[in-house]
Amino acid sequence: MIARKITGQFVAIVLLSGAASAALPPVVDGTGQVTSSAVAAPAAPASSMMGLYNRLEQLQNEVQQLRGQVEEQTYLIDNLKKRQRDLYLDTDRRLQELETGRPISSSSAPPSPLSATNNQVVQSKRPASPAGGQDKQAYEAAFSSLKSGQYQQAINHFTQFASDYPTSSYLPNALYWLGEASYVNRDFKRAEHEFNQVLVQFPSHSKAKDAMLKIGFIQHENKQVKQAQQTLTNVVKSYPGTTVARLAEQRLEKMRLEKP
Repeated sequence: MIARKITGQFVAIVLLSGAASAALPPVVDGTGQVTSSAVAAPAAPASSMMGLYNRLEQLQNEVQQLRGQVEEQTYLIDNLKKRQRDLYLDTDRRLQELETGRPISSSSAPPSPLSATNNQVVQSKRPASPAGGQDKQAYEAAFSSLKSGQYQQAINHFTQFASDYPTSSYLPNALYWLGEASYVNRDFKRAEHEFNQVLVQFPSHSKAKDAMLKIGFIQHENKQVKQAQQTLTNVVKSYPGTTVARLAEQRLEKMRLEKP
């Protein structure tokens, strides 16, 4: 659009310059005879050509400035999107610390995949982790990608982890974080599927309540009002007094205020 505007201005300047240098009409006396031949207009002075050149150069500078502004705005928008995703994950981490009462280390070591209360339940459903700790290393690599903001890479790593280590004790956490990474990328369909996997396969795991809460959030995002109300209400009833219950109540209140 900017280039088209500048081109139009340049063409107008050239046309005006050409019109000024066009030949004058012949002079005719009262008898109809031509008394003098046409006289050409003097050529455009050098100052006019210099002015035309300066104007063109000015327009080119304006285009460069506008392009620089567009690139700067694009960079700022990309940074804001990344900060928003990072803030979301950091908030989720802090909520887990409040819920469990223990800090989640920011080092490469992942959070404990099993709580003390449901350790025996999950182990009875799943065999022990593969010998050698390969699953732990793979989980740490995937979780490291998630912490560094490489969400698509984290999705790929957690997906590969679930395929390679279906009997790992880290699988409930891997499925949950796979859902979280998909949620941050606004792939709500994939996120809901992974959160449902946590609920169906590991209903007693500590991540189950968080998965149920996020399913309610996704239903709200997808304008599934009735389903979201039912899911979030179940969170409040199933986990009273917990952080997820308070978050569910806040979202339910927000939904009530959104009604016309």
